[in-house]
This record gives sequence, structure tokens and C-alpha cells, in this order.
Amino acid sequence: MRRVLPAIALGLLCQAAMASPVIGVSWPGDTAHLWKADSETIRKAVSVDSGAVIETDARLSAAKQILDVKSLIDAHVDVLIVAAVDPRALESTIRAAVAAGIPVIGYDRPISLDGVISIGFNQIDVGRLQALALYAARPRGEWVLLKGDFDDPQTARLYAGQIGVLKDSINAGLIRIAGEAYTPGGLSLNARRAFGNILDNTRNAVDAVLTPDDASAGEAISVLEARGLANKVAVVGQGGDPATLNRIARGLQAATIWEDHVALAQKAGEVALKLAEGRSPRELGVAKPTDDEQGTTYELYLQPFTITADALGLALTTHWIDIPRLCQDVPVGHIADCP
Repeated sequence: MRRVLPAIALGLLCQAAMASPVIGVSWPGDTAHLWKADSETIRKAVSVDSGAVIETDARLSAAKQILDVKSLIDAHVDVLIVAAVDPRALESTIRAAVAAGIPVIGYDRPISLDGVISIGFNQIDVGRLQALALYAARPRGEWVLLKGDFDDPQTARLYAGQIGVLKDSINAGLIRIAGEAYTPGGLSLNARRAFGNILDNTRNAVDAVLTPDDASAGEAISVLEARGLANKVAVVGQGGDPATLNRIARGLQAATIWEDHVALAQKAGEVALKLAEGRSPRELGVAKPTDDEQGTTYELYLQPFTITADALGLALTTHWIDIPRLCQDVPVGHIADCP
């Protein structure tokens, strides 16, 4: 049975179809990201050209996202923005969109298929910055490496960036890997269980923890707090959500690699408008062979930033977080940004 778009979305489509671009957006529904804020930014960016946006929510289901994307193709959107639950599960559907002449943007997570332009943050660079930040906090000792899902290509990219920085210190014996584990499904609760098991196996003899994201970092810190180890073990994640920035201000997390989703969503909206005008992905991104070398994909990566206690002002100046939220439960005078 064909999925029917909500009446309001169809009305919006009819209204904009004559002259203005219509951008379809398929969200994964993952609450680890502030997709609502991303959505608002994309809408604002597209509205500059009087464009309309139709959105769907996959609710963390790859099967539902396939139906969502098909419905957007059937609605004849001018451009598709897809934040994939599982990029590989979507391959045939994305190919169908490209074959139908609909440009596709892989949002936040790359989609390595012929003709697709991916906009996000290079996970190799993020992994490198993570390792450098944790090394600055704990240049030697017992380290734990928590990873994402084994089958997620982003996990391998992140790990490659981390190990590229750490391999010499590991070979020299300055850093010893006390434990490492994948987190099935990339779920933070699985990271919590894996980290708890590693602490049991090492009798809590851990000095530093690299995590795949800030949700996992938060779970690891929760475990450390329960064992009386908070503030004693350095933890680094990525993402930079407000709860994480507050943990950094309180001294519970050493650093995060901040991925500015406001800038990401703004760029995605701008690129979508250019694609709708008929611009080629080749003009807008860096071309590279697809993973299977059966075509060309395009990449446009934004710059991630390392946020430590000394750099929290960056998030304040961009209005990503305000002082009351940042400084909640932070002792007076503990850091410069919290009065």
C-alpha cells in the first residue's frame, strides 16, 4: 500500500510546485541529535528562496525510512535530504531517487552512492581531535576505547582517526589499552554495559575513556559516578549538546568535539536550493570514487571544534547554549565562563 503524505504536506507541495523548490527531508528520529533544531534551520535556509519543506520521521526504523523516502520520491520533491538510520539499507531507494532525477544529500551520515553529495563532519578528523584532546588530559595510563556499532562505516572512520594519533604512544607503552568494545546498534546504553564490564575486568583501574559520542560519554560518566570515580577518569566524546557542555563546565568530562549542527543545517539548506536550481554536485562538493568504485560521490565537510573547559565561550558566542544552562550546578568561580 502506498504511503500517503499528510494533507498539509500535499497542500504545501501544491502551493510551491509552480515556481518554488520543494525539499524533502527524511529524519531518522534519533533523539541523540537535536533534529528539531536542525529542521528549523533548514526551513529558514530554504525559505530564503520561498522554498517549501516536507519532512518525515523514521522513528529509528530503517524499514520505515525506506517507505518515507519512497513517499517523498512519489511526491516529486526537487531535492532529497536524508539523515539515514542505515545508509546501506537505503541504497536501492536512494538509487531510485537519483535515477528519477532527484538530487540527494546525505545529511550528517555519508551515503556513498553514485551522484549523492554528503554533507557532515569527517569522522577521521573527529577521531583525530578526540585522541588529541584526551591525550592532552591523560598522556599516559590505562585507556578504554568504546566504539560505535561494528557494522557502521562511521565507526571505522572514527577509530582510524583515533589510532592515527595514538599508535606511537601505544607502541611505546605510554598508553595501554585496558579494554575496547563495540556498542551494538550504536546505542549509548550498550556503551554503558560495555564500559561497566571493562571496569569490572580491570578492577576500576582506568585513566581515560574515548567514546563514540556524547550520549555514550554521559553513560560512561554515570557509571564512574556510581563507583566514586567521577573527576578521576578523563572522558572525551563528540557532539557538543548542552548537557555535555554542562558536564565539561562541572569537570566531569574532559572535552567534546563539537559539531555545529546550526552551520550544518544551514549549509544543507543552501546546497539543496542550488541543486534545485540545476547545479551539479560536482560544483558543490569534492568528488571521489564510491566505495564500490562504480561511480562518483561528493563530500562537503564542515570543521569540527574541540571544546574543553577553556573553550566553552565558543558555544556561548554562537548562542548554542546560554549561561544559565551552561553553569547549572557549576561551583562559583570554577571556570571563567560561569560567574
